Amino acid sequence: MHRRDVLATGGALTTALVAGCLTERISGDDTAEHAVLEPPENELEYGDDFAYPTYGNAFPSFELPDPLAETVVDTATIEDECFVCTAFYATCPAECIPLMNAMASVQARSLERGISDSVRFLAITFDPERDTPEELSEHADMVGVDLEAGNWHYLRPEDDEEADAVVNEELGIRFQKEGEGPMAEFAHITVTFLVNPDGYVERSYRGEDPDINRISSDLETVVDATN
Repeated sequence: MHRRDVLATGGALTTALVAGCLTERISGDDTAEHAVLEPPENELEYGDDFAYPTYGNAFPSFELPDPLAETVVDTATIEDECFVCTAFYATCPAECIPLMNAMASVQARSLERGISDSVRFLAITFDPERDTPEELSEHADMVGVDLEAGNWHYLRPEDDEEADAVVNEELGIRFQKEGEGPMAEFAHITVTFLVNPDGYVERSYRGEDPDINRISSDLETVVDATN
C-alpha cells in the first residue's frame, strides 16, 4: 500500500480548509499514515471536531448480524477488502432514499468494473424494530441492490439500545427518534464511509446525495493501491 505523510495539525488544517487552502501545513500530524488517498478538500470530511471518524482515523470495530445472508459481519475481521458503510432506516421518507440509491449505484459500478470481490457494502439500520428481514428485502428491490453479488450486507442491531451504541456512539452518525409506532421518523445526519483493507477511513462523505462518480473513483483508487 502506498503511504503518504500529511504535515498538519488538526486545528491548523481546519483553519486552512475554512480559508480554502490546503498548502500550508504544520508538521506533526500523521493522520494520512494509513491512507491511500490524499487529504480531502471538503472540510466536513477531515478534522478532529466531528463525532464520526474522518480521513486517516481507525474505523470502529463492531459485530452485527446480516439477517438476509444469515451471517454475522465483524468489521475487525474484514481482511483484504475495502468497504463502504452507511446508516439508514428503510421507511425513511427523505434523506435515505437518495443515499441508498447512491450506495446501490456504487455497488453496480463495482460489479461492472470487476472489483466487487475486493469490496463490501455495509448498510446499518438504526430502526431494527421495523426493519425486519422482509422489510430489508423489499428495500433492496426498491433501491436496486444486488443481493446475489454477495458483497452487500444489511446489518441489523438486536434492538434500539444496540443501534444507539453502534450508530450513534461508535460511528457518530447522530440520530433521534421522533414519535412512536409505525409513523415514527428519525432526525439524522447522513455519512458514508470508505474504509481501506487496513481498517482506516479514506473518506467520510457527508450528505444525503453523495456523488456516485466520486465514490466509485475513490473506491477504485484504493482497491488498485491495496491489491
